[in-house]
Amino acid sequence: MKQNNVKQEYRLRYGMPEQKGGTGMETEQSMEQRLGVELETLRHCILFRNMTDEEIRSALAAVNARRASYARRAVIGQDGDALEEVALILSGNLHLAHADAAGNSNLMDVLGPGDTLGVLNAVGGYRLHSTITAASAAEMLFFRVEGLLRANRLTDPGQIRFVQNLTLAVAQKAQRLTKKLEDSIRRTTRERLQDYLSAQYHKAGSRTFVIPLNRQDLADFLFVDRSAMSNELCKMRDEGLLKFEKSRFELLVQMPITDHEPDPNEE
Repeated sequence: MKQNNVKQEYRLRYGMPEQKGGTGMETEQSMEQRLGVELETLRHCILFRNMTDEEIRSALAAVNARRASYARRAVIGQDGDALEEVALILSGNLHLAHADAAGNSNLMDVLGPGDTLGVLNAVGGYRLHSTITAASAAEMLFFRVEGLLRANRLTDPGQIRFVQNLTLAVAQKAQRLTKKLEDSIRRTTRERLQDYLSAQYHKAGSRTFVIPLNRQDLADFLFVDRSAMSNELCKMRDEGLLKFEKSRFELLVQMPITDHEPDPNEE
């Protein structure tokens, strides 16, 4: 009975649809309508890399794919929750924040379209160590992967490819966490700013770009004091290293750029 209550609470919290007609399964037509819009998006996600349309459809059916919408500032998951599904962000941005014992909020990660969520939690059974909030209106797909992972034998090519890609997604997430740890131990505020802005430069492919964070969020993400960070930005501007206005930055030629390590699993 307790397990059923936990399952019900999970379904209500994460917006899982009620079972329909005793099966909860979508008709083939409704799935095709949804896939017709999203297939191109899915092909660029690591979970569906190098998969044909039919393989994608087979994998989606096997993991009971569902779509969910979240308004800005909606809480998707809380620190300590069990997250039993892997999610793919179709649109919008998510903030993963952790509050320490003193109530200080640390922004652990910022996710956007094409990023995955909950890979380590759904695969490893780990509870969340951060609260997930929609920084903007967001659309997401959720996948229940437990059945595929526990299957004694997989013979369907789409399901096999999906599990292989899921393994890559786990490795990619671990690498991302390692990079975050490396960035967090930079000794000075300037070093942290330089690394973050360099990463945004490499991502945008331009010295002019808009970051997805306001000043307070940027300070929380870099684990620095906002006032100290703002003072350092002004110093860098006065030294002719960069220009900025709100979330828009331009890195000038004098600005040192941190080297970029390409991700072998990104297109």
